[in-house]
Amino acid sequence: MSFPEQLKAARTAAGLTQAHMARQLGVDKTTYSGYETGRRQPDLLKLRQMIQLLEVSAGQLLETAPGDHPTPQELAGLRKYRLLDVHGRELVQLVLDKEYQRMTRRENLERETQGWVTYINCYDLAVSAGTGEPWTDSAYKTRLEVPEELVPKRAHFCVRVNGSSMEPAYRDGDIVFVERTETGVSEGEIGIFFLNGDGYIKRLGHGELVSLNPRYGPISLQEDDDFRCQGRVLGKLE
Repeated sequence: MSFPEQLKAARTAAGLTQAHMARQLGVDKTTYSGYETGRRQPDLLKLRQMIQLLEVSAGQLLETAPGDHPTPQELAGLRKYRLLDVHGRELVQLVLDKEYQRMTRRENLERETQGWVTYINCYDLAVSAGTGEPWTDSAYKTRLEVPEELVPKRAHFCVRVNGSSMEPAYRDGDIVFVERTETGVSEGEIGIFFLNGDGYIKRLGHGELVSLNPRYGPISLQEDDDFRCQGRVLGKLE
């Protein structure tokens, strides 16, 4: 993630508002907001203050490429975990083990190759290249049978595109291959996104989701949005 994205993630994980950060740093809210959108860059003193306020290291806040450092959300979860008693930690570990088994089992089942054919799951419910479509795990209902050489090596599943805002690269009805990612996608990459209950295929911009078709404007991302990346688009079925 970029520095603005890391900063926003760390602040959210710490449970702090932009207004609180601005007061602690001695700047107005507009200036601080600029740090999270990339319009402004903090000086060294402000950066040191941010690190202390958010309880993260400089490496965690400034790292722009995926690595082995825990994310701000993971650090926040660890701080909460350490406050639990023995019973609470046992419950967390039980849920963690079950969810890990579910996710690893699902990835193994989503794609299977037999001979020259790859069987891969596809969301029947389309993701929107326009105004959004509801997104739920229950939409997994179709098992595609595709020649192995047409399926990208890193693809975990497929989704069907609905709408024209990603033309000319992705058209209405196209089936796209998606790679699950733990760290999301980088700015400028095309991904599958969950935004307030709707699914989109868009390019990730600076605080917004961008269409390839110039007839469609960007979708701004707000601080209180329920926003998640479902995966990176690797290409489409030709």
